[in-house]
Amino acid sequence: MTSIEAILKSKGPLLSSELSKEIASKESLSYNTASQRIVRSSEIERIKGFFVSGQSLCFLKEHALTDTLLKSLSTNLYDSGRKYWYCLNAVNLHGGVISQRFLECYTNYPVAPLKSHIPFKEVMQNFVKSDILVFDGTDYYFSPKLLKQFPNTFYLRTIEAIKVDILDNFHSLTRNTGMISYNSGEKFSEFGKFRWAFKGTSAISGLTQNKKSGFLLADIVIGTSINENDILFFVDKLKKINSFQNSSNILPFLIVDDLSKEALIQLKRNGIVVGIVKELFGQKYSESLNELISILNNAGASLKKTPDKYLDLLKELKKYNEGLVNNIRGALFEFLVGHIHSTKTNSSIDIGREIVVDQARHEIDVLAVYPDEVLIAECKATKSMIDSETIDRWLGVKLPAFRKWVSKQETWRKKKIKFEYWSIGGFSSVALSMLKNMKDNSTKFSLNYFGPSDIRKEVLTVDNKKMKEALDDFFLKTNV
Repeated sequence: MTSIEAILKSKGPLLSSELSKEIASKESLSYNTASQRIVRSSEIERIKGFFVSGQSLCFLKEHALTDTLLKSLSTNLYDSGRKYWYCLNAVNLHGGVISQRFLECYTNYPVAPLKSHIPFKEVMQNFVKSDILVFDGTDYYFSPKLLKQFPNTFYLRTIEAIKVDILDNFHSLTRNTGMISYNSGEKFSEFGKFRWAFKGTSAISGLTQNKKSGFLLADIVIGTSINENDILFFVDKLKKINSFQNSSNILPFLIVDDLSKEALIQLKRNGIVVGIVKELFGQKYSESLNELISILNNAGASLKKTPDKYLDLLKELKKYNEGLVNNIRGALFEFLVGHIHSTKTNSSIDIGREIVVDQARHEIDVLAVYPDEVLIAECKATKSMIDSETIDRWLGVKLPAFRKWVSKQETWRKKKIKFEYWSIGGFSSVALSMLKNMKDNSTKFSLNYFGPSDIRKEVLTVDNKKMKEALDDFFLKTNV
């Protein structure tokens, strides 16, 4: 083992400057000689292009096998590459995966050309090229090199649907109170070359100057605890646009549901309005959203411990927030299918599991593991029929990937594999024929499919009045 390896093994990943100091001290070398040794070294890995003074983060391959590398990268970016840290922190804050439209808000990179600033797309390309992030056309998520456990995109999608619902309600609140001009509110809009979750033109006294309207700007962070560092992206964006010549007056809001005392003080110190969900929209609204987030955060455990909780919440939300319920219809249907399987003996349930097979991502809507069987269910809550193209891809691409993944799970290799397809809207005649043919002729796994009437029959076997009511009142009322 070389001295460089020994140092990194002992201290973990280090910036090249720190590693040079360690080598120089240990071997009584000059700093420059130690630096040259690092440059020539072939036994270490490097992340470069993000740190001041041309430094790189040096690490061993073994560091990428745990969360050591991600923690070290975040710490060193905060200290020596702050402008890039914003991005890493935003992804980390949201469980390792985030959609582009929200990430544009949470960083301080301009989305339109701005002198002396690197644009968002260029920064993100650097992250992808360095194998720090992966982009699938919609979402950014940590490379497997940094995060071995694949992030829960099921949770991400639903949380972001909740955020959009809150932004819609915020739009109504600010419009109806006259804080913004009636027709001016926009979600995910550009202002001052940066992206904001919400923007509205405001003519209220104190914001207008020389007959020039001011602006209300807002971002939103919910579903996670927020500390003092987590709000720096918002503070920094405001400082930059306020530094522009002839900049408009701004009324800034950061919408949150949970933040530390230090973060609250920092926001107020910078003249930012803290829009706490409970205070903006009421206790009942806030409690319902918190319950929904809690259920989503650990779906399998929720179905086992409090299986009817999501049904009670669905009924409550429909009374005053039907728009949100409709937006998360797919997630709620996955819960219902998971609930059906959770009632069966000795089953463990997972919802929204993401897997990677041959470098391709696949989502398992419902995964039920029984003593002698592994079941994977596809769940579609759309009202339209599932067409043959969708079934062809499920049979030809997703099923082989799922089978390959199951076969690599040591404790499942001897279990039977079963697939199910649940569709509220049913299937086209061709799609139905394809499913029937596969069901009748497959020998390596079993397959079943459920249209509207089949789903109702399955729900009736559970003997759960709340589930039947939810099915009739929300999922199948227009289908059967």
